[in-house]
Amino acid sequence: MLIFTNRVIQPGTDPSALTRQFQPGSDAIGVVQAVRSGAGFQVGGAQASLDDAAAMQLLVPLFQASRPVVLYLHGNNNPPAACFERCARLEEIYGLEVVGFSWPSEGYLSSGNALPNLPAPATGHTDDGDDGDGLADITAGNRKDGWAERKIRRYRQAKTNAQESSDALARFLRLLAAARLYANGQRLSIAAHSLGCHYLQYTIETEGAAESLAAAHNIALLAACCRADGHGSWVRKLTPKGQVFITYNKADLVLFGAYIADGSQTKLGAEPGQRLVDPRVRYVSFSNAQVGWGGHGYFVSKPGDKLPKAAKKVFQRMFGSERDIQEDKGEYPRKVYPVGCDVDGSTCYMAMPPA
Repeated sequence: MLIFTNRVIQPGTDPSALTRQFQPGSDAIGVVQAVRSGAGFQVGGAQASLDDAAAMQLLVPLFQASRPVVLYLHGNNNPPAACFERCARLEEIYGLEVVGFSWPSEGYLSSGNALPNLPAPATGHTDDGDDGDGLADITAGNRKDGWAERKIRRYRQAKTNAQESSDALARFLRLLAAARLYANGQRLSIAAHSLGCHYLQYTIETEGAAESLAAAHNIALLAACCRADGHGSWVRKLTPKGQVFITYNKADLVLFGAYIADGSQTKLGAEPGQRLVDPRVRYVSFSNAQVGWGGHGYFVSKPGDKLPKAAKKVFQRMFGSERDIQEDKGEYPRKVYPVGCDVDGSTCYMAMPPA
């Protein structure tokens, strides 16, 4: 499994070879091969600094192989091992070729050092590697408690790190698009989760990045941790060959924590607000659906668990570069979405939405 990154890579076979350090504003990228080893992962084939030719040698064969390709952009507080696990689970569940991009989302400085004067974590509260779920513990009543302040400050630093990593992701998207077009084989889709959507939002402002996304078939913004208000201004710049999907859940506890952390800023993945009416854009409501604890990672399940059948069908098509409702095969909305879609088709529902 190929994992590209803008982290500094050090020698070693442990996931921690991908360090917390990175160079702000740099377009340098590296790569490792991540392989399951017992309950964890080992890395090999590390290249700390890739030139374009070396990157193309790795990417082109993916599109010449037998499975559709999906790029996964993770969210807040995902150390490398968490990124590897999520990519591996996506491969296992959907049978696709998953490529990950690991970025410094843990909320440390670019030097790898912790923010100054951080309160200590509280007993019983998760810290590193919680996939952002730790924000689900934050409320208006406890946001100034030490452990909550720690999470909020690191979350805000992760947002800054995303913006300062945009040149690296933009370069990778250009290379990915070039490989797809050169091979002219398997389709490509992009799945951005949570704060990964914030990362993508800022990256498409970098020269050539938005144009590169035209090589993708579908783009899925999953539980997006970015501002809902005015999202149309940047979502319009996403022009894949197929569709743009925006999934949301009004009961997403992680995005409620982000809402508190960002001063009552409603997040796109919780309540989109004003919808874009565009045949390429589909909003998918998971409100009141089976979404698991926290309601934030409803596109993936833990080993041994299964996704609800309807959800798996929808995400299989999103990530597998297919159209969600296949009218050419006689499908109608309720064959895919249990509660159907709005008349204009802009929003579809996995469960009966709140009144």
